[in-house]
Amino acid sequence: MNEAYLALAFHLHQPIGNFESVIDRAYQNCYRPFIDLFAAYSDIKFSLHISGCLLDYLEAKQPDFLNKLKKMVACGQLELMSGGYYEPILIAIPERDVLGQIAMMSDYVRKKFDYKPQGMWIPERVWDPKLPPVINKAKIKYCILDDTHFLKAGLAKDRLYGYFLTGGGKGKVAVFPSDKKLRYSIPFAPVSEVMAYFMEIATAHENPLFTYGDDGEKFGEWPGTYKWVYEEKWLVNFLNELRKNSTWLTTVHFSDYLETYPALGEIEIPQSSYDEMLEWTGGSWLNFLTKYPESGQMHKKMLYVSEKLSATRVKTKSDINKLNQAKCLLYKGQCNCAYWHGVFGGLYLYHLRSAIYANLIQADKKADELLHKKDNLWQEVKIIDFDYDGKKEIVVENADFSLYFDPQDGGVLKELDFRPNNINLVNTLARRKETYHEKIKEAMNKSTGCGKPLPATIHGDIRAVDSLISQKLIYDRFGRYCLREYFISPETKRTSFMDNSFEELGDFSGATYQVKKENTGIALYSRGHIGGSAAVLSKRIGLKSATIAVDYSIENKAAKTPDVLFAVEFNLTLPFLNDKRYRYFALSCGSKRGASILGDLDKDGALSNVSSFGIKDKEEGLGICFEFPDAASEVWYFPVSTVSQSERAYELNFQCACVVLLWRLNFTKSKHYNRKINIALGTPPRWPKD
Repeated sequence: MNEAYLALAFHLHQPIGNFESVIDRAYQNCYRPFIDLFAAYSDIKFSLHISGCLLDYLEAKQPDFLNKLKKMVACGQLELMSGGYYEPILIAIPERDVLGQIAMMSDYVRKKFDYKPQGMWIPERVWDPKLPPVINKAKIKYCILDDTHFLKAGLAKDRLYGYFLTGGGKGKVAVFPSDKKLRYSIPFAPVSEVMAYFMEIATAHENPLFTYGDDGEKFGEWPGTYKWVYEEKWLVNFLNELRKNSTWLTTVHFSDYLETYPALGEIEIPQSSYDEMLEWTGGSWLNFLTKYPESGQMHKKMLYVSEKLSATRVKTKSDINKLNQAKCLLYKGQCNCAYWHGVFGGLYLYHLRSAIYANLIQADKKADELLHKKDNLWQEVKIIDFDYDGKKEIVVENADFSLYFDPQDGGVLKELDFRPNNINLVNTLARRKETYHEKIKEAMNKSTGCGKPLPATIHGDIRAVDSLISQKLIYDRFGRYCLREYFISPETKRTSFMDNSFEELGDFSGATYQVKKENTGIALYSRGHIGGSAAVLSKRIGLKSATIAVDYSIENKAAKTPDVLFAVEFNLTLPFLNDKRYRYFALSCGSKRGASILGDLDKDGALSNVSSFGIKDKEEGLGICFEFPDAASEVWYFPVSTVSQSERAYELNFQCACVVLLWRLNFTKSKHYNRKINIALGTPPRWPKD
C-alpha cells in the first residue's frame, strides 16, 4: 500500500439575515457536536473556514466555541482559512471590495486565534481566471476548487491527486481539487466504502493527496443527517478508521502540504463552479443577475453604493470611522445567498433579501451623510446607466428616499428605499417558471400530497408536495414593481388580474418613457395607444418630506374605446412582510364613519369609491397610505406568493402585497384626464386605530 495523504476542509456558513432560531439549531445539531468530536481526535488534522456572518453570531452567542477552536489551532490540529468575510461571490463585486473583505477576514483570524491564514475559501467555488492575481495581492497562497473545474480545463481525473498552480507571472496561486467522489460519499456513504476508495486510489497512485472541501452543514444540519452522523455514529466511525489506517493515510493541512510537496503542474482554469451550480446558471453564476432581474437590481444597487463609497473622501477621524462603518455594511450587503437560487431558498426568501437591502441602504445613507453633511435639505436626480445595460435609468435621492426608475420598462419604480427605516418597500419577486415546477405537477398527478421519502443528499428529489402549492403555479408577465399602468376593460374581474389572464386595451405597461428632470423630482411621458387610438400618458413624481406625489395626465383624442379603467399597480413589502400585525385600511368617499380596518395582507378584496387606502402596522411601526383627490373608482388588493424549492420541501412564499388603484375614464365626456396619488409613509396620527 502506497503512502497517501488526506486534506480535509469544512466550510461553515449562515446567511446574513437568517433567522437566529435557524442558526441556533445549526449550532446545536451541527457545529457544536462536530467540533466536540474532532477535539477528541487531536491527532487527526483538518482545516476550517467559518464565514464572517457566522463568526459574528458565535462572537455574540457562543464565545466558548471560538475559544475551543483557538486551543485546537494552538495544538496544531486545526488550520483556519481566510476568505471574503461576508461570503461574497468574488467575481460579482469590485476588486477593491474583494481585497477589503479578505483583509477583514485575515485580520480577524490573526487577532482572534493568533494565526496567519495561508488559504481561502472560494464561495460557491465560483471561479474566474481573473481571480489569481487578486488573491495573490491579498497575500493568500492557496484555495480549494472542485475537481469539476480541473476536468473542464482538460485534465483527466487520475491526474488530480495533488495541487496545481494557476495565474500568470508572479500572481500564481495554488489550487487543490476537491474530489467529487468524496464530496458525495462524506458523510452519506458507509464509512467502509469511503475507506475502500482511499485504498483503491492509493494502490494505483504513488503518494496521492486526497482533497475534500465541502459544507460542514452536511454533518447534522442538512435534513436527516443528524441521526446518521451522530446518533448512528458515522463521524465517530470515520474518525476511528482514519486513526486505524494512519500508518499509510496521513491527514495534513493544506499549508503544510504546500510547503513540503511541489505542484503537479500549472493550469489555466476557466470560469466554473460545481456541477449543480453550472446547471442552475447555464454556465456562469452571473447569469442569475439576468435570470432574476430582482437580483440584478439588488446587485446594481450594491455596485452603486460601492462606487459612492469609493469616491467619498474623508479627513477627520470621525469621518474615517463613519466611512469604515459604511464599508462594513456594504460588505454585509454583498453576502451571496440572497442573490441566487438553487436547492436552497436563497433569493426567494424575503428575510434574506431584506437584510441585504437594509445593509446597503445604511451604507448608502452614511455615504450621503459624508457627502452632504452641510445640507439637510439636499436632493439629487441622476440620469445614469444604473444597471450597465447601455440605457439610462433614473435615481432620485434625498435624506428620506432613494427611488430607482426604469424608463425602458413602463417607467416603473423598481426600488423605493425609505431611509429612516432602512427598507426597500419594493423588495419583491415575480412569479416565474422554474424547471422543478414540472416535478410538482408530476407529483400531484401521482399522489395527493403524501410526500416522497427523504433522499440521501439535498440534490435529490424534494420531499413533499402540498396540493395547495400546485394551485399557485401562476406566472407574471412583468416584474412586481410600482407605478406600472394598465388600461383595461371595465368588465375586467379582479381574479383575472390576480392570475394574469386579463386583456390590456393599452400598450403603456411595458412601454419606453422619455424623462425630464424637474425641480422637485422627475417627469416621465410616453406615446402609445388606448383601444387602438393614439394616446399620451405622463407621470410626474415629486418628493416632499416623507411623501411621494404622483401626478398623472392621460390624453386620448380619438377615443376609439371610450370607456376604460385606468389601473395603477403597486407591489409592496413592509419590514415584517405578511405578519399578522399588518392590516389594510380604507376610507370611502363621503363616509362619516372614518376609515375601515380590512383584512390581513394574506387576504384579497375589492372596494369602490375610495378616497384613501393603505397598510398600517397595529404596533405603530412603518405603514403606507395612498390618498386621492379624485376618488378611485375601485381598489383591488391581493397577496402575491411564489412556489420555490428549499433543502427541506417545496414552499409557498409570500412575496408582496399587490394594490391596484383604478379610475373609470370616459373619453366621450373628456379627452383628457388628470389623476393624483399622494403616498405617505410612517405612522400619521390620522390613520385608523385597531
